[in-house]
Amino acid sequence: MRKPVIFLLHGAWHSSSCWSLLIPQLEALGHSVQAPDLPGHGSNSADASTISLNKYSSYISQIIDNYDNKVVLVGHSMSGMVISQVAENIPRKIERLVYLSAYIPRHQQSLFDLIASNAAASEPAPIEDAMQLSADKRSCTIADNTIYNRCPDTHRDQIPRSFPAQPVLPLSGRVKLSAENFGQIPKTYICCLDDQVIPIAHQRHMIKQQHCDEMIQLDADHSPFLSCAQQLASVLHSSSLPA
Repeated sequence: MRKPVIFLLHGAWHSSSCWSLLIPQLEALGHSVQAPDLPGHGSNSADASTISLNKYSSYISQIIDNYDNKVVLVGHSMSGMVISQVAENIPRKIERLVYLSAYIPRHQQSLFDLIASNAAASEPAPIEDAMQLSADKRSCTIADNTIYNRCPDTHRDQIPRSFPAQPVLPLSGRVKLSAENFGQIPKTYICCLDDQVIPIAHQRHMIKQQHCDEMIQLDADHSPFLSCAQQLASVLHSSSLPA
């Protein structure tokens, strides 16, 4: 059975290095894997003042559009916004979207809109207190370690000692989605039950607002690529096989 290429997109404050434990697990299952850095993250240098949600999605769309095969596009956390817009941009190249404890928007929603909507539906997430805006409000940092609350001691060296500032514009950018493009792509949502960044109540609220064909529950924190990489690889493998 043909296995599609899996594209892994990291979340805010992160880079492609966060996937270093997961990629070998997926490759051992026979998958080709790509894990690009978003503009301004990791080795992909960019002027922070020019970084936007559109710049993220345009960059990833161009990479995938030049790729021969269709791809399964996995977005973690913030990159749920990115993969949604990429699917709208180039639906013919996307076999499936996988939201890994990620923000999943509706048309004209931003990540900040989703945070507010989720909080109104249940209660504010700890990430709201953990995020600290810069004086000019153009970037934000994160103050605590709720991202890795289940990381085993053996993998503690994988956790960044400090997180770089995250540009704010991508978090306030609104997606433009249509039923004809984004709406036609199969979608999987992987719920992380012990997520302290996007609590499970918030994940479920978003799923009610935006249809997913498949919902999988993983007993994990916000970063299962570090806390349970082998289990996550098995879930992605099962979700990524063509029907």
